[in-house]
Amino acid sequence: MKLFIDQLIEQIQAKRTPCIVGLDPALERIPESWLQKQGITQESSLVDCAEAIYQYNLMVLDAVADLVPAIKPQSAYYELYGSAGIVALEKTITAARDRDLLVVLDVKRGDIASTATAYAQSYLPSKPAHPLEADAITIVPYLGEDCLEPFFEEATKWGKGIFVCVKTSNPGAAIIQEQQIDGRYLYEIIADLIKPASDKSIGESGYSGIGAVVGATYPEAAIRLRKQLPNSLFLVPGVGAQGGGKEGIKACFNADGLGAVVSSSRAIMYPHQYDAADSNQKTIRQAAINLVGQVNEILK
Repeated sequence: MKLFIDQLIEQIQAKRTPCIVGLDPALERIPESWLQKQGITQESSLVDCAEAIYQYNLMVLDAVADLVPAIKPQSAYYELYGSAGIVALEKTITAARDRDLLVVLDVKRGDIASTATAYAQSYLPSKPAHPLEADAITIVPYLGEDCLEPFFEEATKWGKGIFVCVKTSNPGAAIIQEQQIDGRYLYEIIADLIKPASDKSIGESGYSGIGAVVGATYPEAAIRLRKQLPNSLFLVPGVGAQGGGKEGIKACFNADGLGAVVSSSRAIMYPHQYDAADSNQKTIRQAAINLVGQVNEILK
């Protein structure tokens, strides 16, 4: 069984980029002209809307599949459409795999004991085959070790990845994550809970798939966490639309240029909202190329 982390590092090196693309399909962001071609109006059914977001995802996947190692669907955008949305998510995962992309499913689950195990088993096991199987998922840690261990155990069993929300990119997180206890930030204490599992699951690449979400918007925190978790993979949101800059991105990586993946969603999926005339396969691809170039320049 080849570990997720080793597959990811291999793909990062093959495609020469640590960038991944978030798939956050929102009808209000998709160009009206494209929706009209799909026959989508304000009166459209949930089934039709879910199919439309899947079709938009296919356009994005075809635009970026040869450029990046992985995609990151955010589950909430699919759950919005009920069972039809879950089907769209399942089909998106299958389409990504058909294009040899790894899948980081952004679900941010967090519970304890058997409930946490049930969540983990919804997304991580490879047998029996499960339509929502991902290569890695995101979780939240604030119920303590009881909510982390079931996810770590299931991920380790199947060679999958876990990204614990440690220092997230949103400004409002500081009121919790930057609370100090005995002179240490709470996010550092959360990192302590990750390290034992991370150290036990280091792959041939020298990295562990038991990692952390660390926003590019907080460089000083990223520097602290990179030292604290030298072998953990970081999932780095906050670039593009959220404004994470050069120093925040660079701080998440090790000297070998590895150790993190940089995720961008809106800036790639909807380039017409930034500096492109339209959002289509060509402009989406160009937005991804621009991101790859920017991040590679930072990591030189």
